[in-house]
Amino acid sequence: MFYLILAMLFFIGTVIAHIIYCRKSGKPGLHAKPFVNMSFVALGIYVALVLALPNTGTLDPHSLWGLPFKISAGAIFFLLVPMYLCFYVLTQLTSPSKRILSVISQFKEAGYDDILSCVEKEDFIASRLNDLCASGCVIQKNGRYIITSEGQKVAAILNTIQIILGRNVGG
Repeated sequence: MFYLILAMLFFIGTVIAHIIYCRKSGKPGLHAKPFVNMSFVALGIYVALVLALPNTGTLDPHSLWGLPFKISAGAIFFLLVPMYLCFYVLTQLTSPSKRILSVISQFKEAGYDDILSCVEKEDFIASRLNDLCASGCVIQKNGRYIITSEGQKVAAILNTIQIILGRNVGG
């Protein structure tokens, strides 16, 4: 349990450091790469600390029985990194559902026509393309949009998640 708590504290510290970095950074767009770098540093510190800790007396850390507790806590930390990145990216996107919810929350209640007029005024395609260009997933060249290698990776991951969840790709 100690190793799990230690790994979670390192992960929470990494997330807090990333939030502070995002707030202090003047650059627009996603800051996923700095978070990944911070995570590797924190995971390295976790590994060094676990190896340096003396035997707690409950389980021999060098035995096969005691080793998985250290490894599984580190694996949980490692798996939380992409989970955080998924939710972090979602905060940067504007969707029709997000716009509808904000309109209804502004008016406390809204009719279909009110919602439709607010959504029609919003230019979702242009704002989404601007977001994708700012994040580096797409670049604009000669009036055309070209997907970057980072964008292809994100699209592949999103499509894989859609398939795993049993939804059609892109839907």
